[in-house]
Amino acid sequence: MSLEIHVVRASNLQNLENFGKSDPYVTVDFQGEKKKTEVKSGTLDPEWDETLKWELGSKAPRADGCIDITVKDYERIGRNKVLGKATIALRNLIHATPGTPIDYELGLLDAQDSPTVGTLTMKVSYTPPPGAAGAASGGPTVGAMAARSAAVTSELADGIAAPAEGTQAAAGAGAVMPQMPQQRHRDRLSNVKTKFQVRVRVVEGRRLMGGNMNPVCRVSLDGDAKQTRVHRGTSSPWFDEIFFYQLEKLPSELLEDFLEFQVCNSSGIRSTTIIGAFKCEVGMVYDQPEHAVVNRWLVLANPDEPTPTVQGYLKVSVAVLGPGDVCPDLTASRTDQDDVEANLLWSAGVHLQPATFTLTVYCAQNLPRMDAGTMQTLKEVLGIGKASKELVDPYLLASYAGREVQTKIMYTNENPEFRQDLHMGFLFPSMCNVIRVTLKDWDRVGEDDTIGTAVIPVSAISAPGEDGFLPTFGPAWVNVYGARREWELLEGDKSESMNVGVEEGCAYRGRVLLALHTHVGSYPPAPSTAIDNDAFNAVRRYRGTRRFMLMCQLAGAWLLEEAGRPLEIEVSIGNFGNKLENTMLPSPSSTHPANPVFDGCKYYFLPWGDALPLVTVHCDWEDVTHRLHSVNHVTAIASALKKDLQQVELVLRSKHQTPEGRKEVTDILQDTLTKLIDACRAPLPAVDPVRHVETSLDRHLRDRRRLELDRIAMSCQDLDTSEHQSVLEELQAVLTLLEDLAVEPQNSIPDVFLWLMSGTRRLAYVRIPAHAVLHSHDLAAQGELAGKFNTYTLCYPDKDESFVGGVVRASVWLGQEADIRSWWDSRPDVQLTVYAESYENQVIAVPGSGKWGTSGLLLTRPAFSDADGRLSLPREAFPEPEGWKFQGDWFVDPDPSVKYEADAGRQLFTEEVYEQQMRVPGGTWLPAPNTWTDARGDPASKRDEIACPDGWKWRDLWAYDLQRAVDGEGWEYTVESGLVGWSPQEKIYHVTRRRRWIRERFLVHKVEKHQEAGQVEGWEYAPLFRLQFHALERKVDMVRRRRWRRRLVPAQPGGAPPTPRLVVKAGDGDDAITQLTCPRMYVVSAERHVFQLRAHVYQARDLPAGDKTGLSDPYAVVSFCAGTQQTEKQKATLCPTWDQTLIFDDVQLAGPVLTTRTQAPQVVVEVFDWDARGAPEFLGRVFCSPTMVELGEAYQALPLEWYPLSRGKDKQGELLASFELLPKDAAEELPILPPTRGDLYMVPFGVRPLLQKTRVEVLCWGVRNMATFELQSVTRPSIEFECGGERVTSPIMANLRVNPNFDKPHLVFDVELPKEDLYMPPLTLRVVDHRAFGSKPVVATAVVSDLHQYTVEPKSARKKRKGKRVPSHLRESLPSTTLPLLDTKAAKEKPGTVDTDIDWWAKYYASSGQSNRSGAYLSKGYEKMEVLSGALEDEVRYSGFRDLVDTVKLFRGRGDQAQFAGEFKGTFRVYPLNQEEGEDQPQLLSGFPSPDPQEVIARVYVVLGTDLAPKDAGGSSDPYVTVKFGKTKRSSKDDFRPNTLNPVFGHVFEVGGTLPLHKDLLVQVWDRDLASSDDLIGETTIDLENRFLTRHRATCGLPRQYHVSGSNAWRDAETPFEVLAGVVKLRNLEAPVWHAQPPAIAVAGNNYALTEFESPDASLPSTVGPPKERLALYILHKHFALVPEHVESRALMHPARPGVPQGQLRLWVDLFPASAQPLPPPVDITPRRPRKYKLRVVVYNVFDAPLQETSLVGREKMSDVYVKGWLQGTKNVQKTDIHYRCMDGEANFNWRFVYELDMMEAEQMMVVEHKEHPWSLHTTQERRPPQLTLQLWDNDLILRDDYLSEMTLDLCRMPKPAKRVGAVGPEQVPQMQGDGDANSVAITLLDDHSTAVNLFEAKRLYGFFPFVRVSEGITEIAGKIEMELEVLTEEESKTRPAGMGRDEPNMNPKLPEPNRPATSFLWITSPWKSFRHVVWKNYKWYCITLVVLALMFLFLFLLLYSLPGATIDYLIGVD
Repeated sequence: MSLEIHVVRASNLQNLENFGKSDPYVTVDFQGEKKKTEVKSGTLDPEWDETLKWELGSKAPRADGCIDITVKDYERIGRNKVLGKATIALRNLIHATPGTPIDYELGLLDAQDSPTVGTLTMKVSYTPPPGAAGAASGGPTVGAMAARSAAVTSELADGIAAPAEGTQAAAGAGAVMPQMPQQRHRDRLSNVKTKFQVRVRVVEGRRLMGGNMNPVCRVSLDGDAKQTRVHRGTSSPWFDEIFFYQLEKLPSELLEDFLEFQVCNSSGIRSTTIIGAFKCEVGMVYDQPEHAVVNRWLVLANPDEPTPTVQGYLKVSVAVLGPGDVCPDLTASRTDQDDVEANLLWSAGVHLQPATFTLTVYCAQNLPRMDAGTMQTLKEVLGIGKASKELVDPYLLASYAGREVQTKIMYTNENPEFRQDLHMGFLFPSMCNVIRVTLKDWDRVGEDDTIGTAVIPVSAISAPGEDGFLPTFGPAWVNVYGARREWELLEGDKSESMNVGVEEGCAYRGRVLLALHTHVGSYPPAPSTAIDNDAFNAVRRYRGTRRFMLMCQLAGAWLLEEAGRPLEIEVSIGNFGNKLENTMLPSPSSTHPANPVFDGCKYYFLPWGDALPLVTVHCDWEDVTHRLHSVNHVTAIASALKKDLQQVELVLRSKHQTPEGRKEVTDILQDTLTKLIDACRAPLPAVDPVRHVETSLDRHLRDRRRLELDRIAMSCQDLDTSEHQSVLEELQAVLTLLEDLAVEPQNSIPDVFLWLMSGTRRLAYVRIPAHAVLHSHDLAAQGELAGKFNTYTLCYPDKDESFVGGVVRASVWLGQEADIRSWWDSRPDVQLTVYAESYENQVIAVPGSGKWGTSGLLLTRPAFSDADGRLSLPREAFPEPEGWKFQGDWFVDPDPSVKYEADAGRQLFTEEVYEQQMRVPGGTWLPAPNTWTDARGDPASKRDEIACPDGWKWRDLWAYDLQRAVDGEGWEYTVESGLVGWSPQEKIYHVTRRRRWIRERFLVHKVEKHQEAGQVEGWEYAPLFRLQFHALERKVDMVRRRRWRRRLVPAQPGGAPPTPRLVVKAGDGDDAITQLTCPRMYVVSAERHVFQLRAHVYQARDLPAGDKTGLSDPYAVVSFCAGTQQTEKQKATLCPTWDQTLIFDDVQLAGPVLTTRTQAPQVVVEVFDWDARGAPEFLGRVFCSPTMVELGEAYQALPLEWYPLSRGKDKQGELLASFELLPKDAAEELPILPPTRGDLYMVPFGVRPLLQKTRVEVLCWGVRNMATFELQSVTRPSIEFECGGERVTSPIMANLRVNPNFDKPHLVFDVELPKEDLYMPPLTLRVVDHRAFGSKPVVATAVVSDLHQYTVEPKSARKKRKGKRVPSHLRESLPSTTLPLLDTKAAKEKPGTVDTDIDWWAKYYASSGQSNRSGAYLSKGYEKMEVLSGALEDEVRYSGFRDLVDTVKLFRGRGDQAQFAGEFKGTFRVYPLNQEEGEDQPQLLSGFPSPDPQEVIARVYVVLGTDLAPKDAGGSSDPYVTVKFGKTKRSSKDDFRPNTLNPVFGHVFEVGGTLPLHKDLLVQVWDRDLASSDDLIGETTIDLENRFLTRHRATCGLPRQYHVSGSNAWRDAETPFEVLAGVVKLRNLEAPVWHAQPPAIAVAGNNYALTEFESPDASLPSTVGPPKERLALYILHKHFALVPEHVESRALMHPARPGVPQGQLRLWVDLFPASAQPLPPPVDITPRRPRKYKLRVVVYNVFDAPLQETSLVGREKMSDVYVKGWLQGTKNVQKTDIHYRCMDGEANFNWRFVYELDMMEAEQMMVVEHKEHPWSLHTTQERRPPQLTLQLWDNDLILRDDYLSEMTLDLCRMPKPAKRVGAVGPEQVPQMQGDGDANSVAITLLDDHSTAVNLFEAKRLYGFFPFVRVSEGITEIAGKIEMELEVLTEEESKTRPAGMGRDEPNMNPKLPEPNRPATSFLWITSPWKSFRHVVWKNYKWYCITLVVLALMFLFLFLLLYSLPGATIDYLIGVD
């Protein structure tokens, strides 16, 4: 591929020479590569005739690119002058014929872009790469994407709920920003791929625009499109179809996907004609309650219209389900009270107007170099470019709502000026909340690289409501972040994720100046336009900068893992302070490199000593402090509120049940509200018009913040602090609002970065928002971290968040240089120390000579240099910097870190050295030249020369290490060290081997080290410069260095000294170079205090499992400053109790005591799982702030507190600890040391929780569903319970397979537990299986974290309470409301009769809110039952049936890999022991039932399924039900439901089993397949054991009334009175006694009369039972929390998609003991069968029919009218005969339509059966409203018939017919009840049926009805029909027969031939009638005249013909 430019000539060029003429030449710039012609001397009309050629490689150029051409005047001295310039667009070249040259004659512009008379002639040809021509012209290039954004009219914006009155907003400034939905729930989603299911139910459409339509709905998501069935000839289709989308994506990606609905017309040639569409983000649905929108109306818009209008309405339900989500009820609703207007989701473009985002891109700064110089050289070698300086070709890509636009490419420019407006058209407002700005680097070889990404939230730059404003932004700088700025050849996935904005960026990568404006009312004319110089210069006032200073005082760095090389901390903001950026002025932005020192336990720290590093960074930024101060003001309010809410939560956790706790909460809430109101009323920071330049968004945000803060203050005044829950919810909402107000989108100052570095390698970082450290004179507007010491956690840029790269304690301050004195004034205790610094470097010139010098091969750095050896810094070249002067001479100052040896801080140290040998292949092994080396192969001391230091002792002799992959002698082999790995097996080709010698030594006592001569000289030694330096010289050391320093002091005392910069000149003569460097700065505090930290680590709970047994061996590691200690290990537990105090003594902290009190360094606690082999496994980490306590008499022990442990973002348990910081240098003495346990300190008694003797009762009922362990079944388990250090073990189960219950389940143990619930420890369960040969493996574990739920009051305390007459069980079960009196007067049947019209389904529909399908059930006085929205055990009132036994899931395995291992059945009771009564107190769990097996019978009533997941390719299923219980299995496979996702089953299954051996009832729904195996749709499991044992009596639900017959007959094995007797016996109450006169029952000392529940004149249904049973049933419902009659909704789950429901199943279960015989008959729930009807429609006449055509002869308006009709959903389409030549609008038919339909009158639905496909074996049954459609047509003989008008009648809701034709009017057309405009929402009147008539009740209707049509959006009457409708049952139709049309039997009624006028005929079959009624009627006189003229002509012709002959005859006398 190439580009050739043939430069021909130029003419009339400008002459810029004062003497002579110009010397022109041409330069052509393409893709950053410039080429030029030769220079033509002394001419203004040069001719070059030269060809310039570019080889472009394999990547086609973009169509929106250009070629820049410049004609210059060559100057030998000075700069060349521009004679003219021009630009050629690539678009024409790319679309031209490949290789064909295009002639250009270009007019030239001067340097100021003004036209000149000069022209340039050239030819340009472009040859694309093979196969790229098509891509270039129409492929998916970025330019094509930009062009597509202009065609925004083809897409719709997202949906948004419209206001009730739905008025359109005006364009421009008057447009009102509507309410955007808040993004809720999203922060709870993980950032990993997750399985989701999206359910879409398309219910119905209404008011679809157009006539004669066959609508179909298409739903598209993530490229997967599904569509409904086609509905013929209707504008109100009833779809009622559901679609499932199974997705596995990142939640962030899924929520940004678009869900699109399109309603299309499938009739005609264009089968995909779109009627209307709607589009929204999946996230819009997810943000709704329950992650769903249910039965909402979508407003459809035409996407092809410039201004979209309403094209109809579509009702849908959508649910987005993730793991654990429950799908709401998506059942299609069709009720008379359907509030359509309130449920509208307006398409955004329909609600307002088309809109355009104009994103003005001015320029960018500080872009990183994206390619290394080596890569540029490689490109040059390959012929695809030349090396350039900037190494970046940037362009900007902006995207919003699926549309992308981009700027031009600025080649080789790291500070480009784009000067472009990018236009993104959309339909405003869009639900998309993100404008994404991406800077990309163009690459001619591969894919374009992403430089960085910034996100602008639309919600932050706009506001909804009347007080809101349209999206606006800037002009302001937008900072871009991504991966590290340094170029990397191989970037990881995490780096790319940072660059594209998926993860938080770890480095600043530039910024771009943007402005955004919103224009409402039009679409953009083009994707991008250029901005002129005036517009570009207008933003210069926004680009003005001020001098800022970033100060960072570092006080410590610890918890470091990197120990091999010196480390330093770099502080930067933007590119300022980045020491690897050579384009910025240097700053003292990093600490001096220091060797990390071991802290004695696990980590390393940096030993900075008393002189702490001070880092200063001078920077230039725009003065946007007015924005950031407002952010800090709101953030401070939010932080204070959040802190108060945490305090309330802590009090609620510890004292929520006590009156003192409630009063304390009330006081805290009152104080919180007072502070919040005062803070909200405080003024916002003021704006200085001189310093600050405000944008429009600044003013809007300030007004919005002021308004919202005032509203918060007013709303908080009305809160009642006694209502704790409501106040907390309100304050939580206020906190969320404050966090939203604290977002500042126009933050032009980048974030601050602290980097841990080793040389030039960046290791770990922390990112600090600039506003958080910004200084302000107003404390309320100052950053919360500004100038304060804080502990920052360093993160690795390429590792998971659970890894920590270190901890840095620093005080960061950002402010203007004028305010630097404020920083120094806040630190009166520190003194600044500045040193000029240079390192003297020497090497041993000749190895072994021992002579040090400044020459040799090893000297790879200057003799005097900086610490890294990059700069040459001779001491004599240091000048005095401005504002500073030298004090004293140069002196040697060694780095304190080199004084520490490798064994510093260790008690045990292992010396190691490697023995190296080599050979020729196959030869003998000989010692290598460097026989003794370290692990890297660098020279080391000989083994026998390594001496034991003073204070240490050898533990053993030297030995080679065999604990590695080595042979028996410790050797490992390789071919070449450093190139390939080592092998433990010797091969013939191995030439190198080594073995590791080790020897351990231990510390006996510390020895005070004395300075040796080398140390006095200050030399640091190392084998090589790149290795770590140390203080003592070794024989293997080949290089050394020492640090020279010279102190600098301010030249002028007082005031803030400037940052010193040294200009150092190195070299002589031509080799001299000038270098800028900054001396390092330190501060020394005059106050240094010594502290002691006491870390009281008591226990932890809910730790993750670290071993495969499901347990851990945890220990805690505590790090504080430069020290680390660890607790002892606890074996095999998830809730360890360490009870240990770790003391950190002699901790020195610089600064005043007050600073330490409020800004103490944090304590880092990490919990690990100890493993015998391998490294410990990290379990969790927490950062804790120690509390500095007062000593002396004011000393109070710090109570323990729960701290949450986390691993990354995942919570990993809790730690109970406290941390006391005690000043040792205070006058008071320290508290006494804690008591000891061996060598360990315990937690002191004043700190540890107050314990009391507590009894724990365990009902160890049994285990269930135990999984195999090590391929063996668990058969003889026992369970060990541990709590508070005490353990109790259950007896061993005899055989799990025979009886999974324990024989003796009651266990009791006493333990010391805390009195406060806050400190209550968890209870751990360990299941041990007893196997052969004494094997006892732990097969499962569990942790009961919250024992408080099992805490009860002991029996002795209960007896002391008052009210002994009414037992506590009965009192607690009394509901707050009583049953109302029955006052039913509808029952009129005789007692004992059964109402055959009432079935069980009527009861179900009446109870589920579908009263329109229940018939007369409620009006006859029958009761309802409960239809639950979830499972029965999930009801709160039953507490999961855990009143007797609870279910605890058992697990096995490590942490996230833990697997389900079984279930524990049992419960616990925890209560304190009364010391007065001793330990012989009555036990609470003594009255449990027998654990022996129990035979039971279960009846499973499966009612129906809803929204089942499809399994067939056609999107449907053939479901049937399978029930498994024990060894019994029942199935309804032979009675499956074909082709449906919402089956009505109506099955009853009776199965038997043994409890507890078979406790789980498994109900499965399968999809029946004919050829392959059946597919499982979903399953649900019901725990029958809990239902059988619970006191809520969940075996058989109790109905509200007692019936002895009918569909509501009593179905329990016991009568209500027997049930009452059993219930009171179970609760140890007196047995009930029946009194006949008056009817009453005495129970528990109370008398209940029947009249309390039934009014005396109550008229009950005839099927009710005797008063005794009725009254007993009333008592049961009133006073006992028993399970009522119900139908539960259970979610179906699939094992392959855990957590994602596959539909719902409605059912209930009746459970009976097998001994309860005989059982009552089951309830008949057989599905209803439809009744067959015949609908007869007699069409008599049509009036006012539209006259569609014009007669060709008579020019009369006429139509050939006929009527077509059908029932919706059927294919039986019937037509009348044709009334030809209808000329007055009246057509006569006398025609009968006859339709068969299956009708369910009670449900007012008809049943339609049809086959989905011709090859389908079974019909699909569909329920839909009975709708009759009649259409009026004009017949055409040749062309298609013309549609005239139509009408659709719902046979159950018909408008009343008119009695005469003149009475037909708009009142019969609901659509015309509004303003007649199709765009109005008068569709709501479709549900107004106050005057409707039900044909099935009326049986027959006669009258006049209107035909309607929509013309230009207006609904109008287009015809009137006279007809008769009659509906008959199948039996009635046989007795009153009638034929179709006028066929026999023509009766009921008899239809005569229509009396049509004589003008009604078909012209082709009646020519005489055509002449008579068409020609003669209209042209009679013309015909007569024509005949007369013809006769006269004939007479004249005959006269003339015969006259000559007659004349001759006459003349000659012939007769």
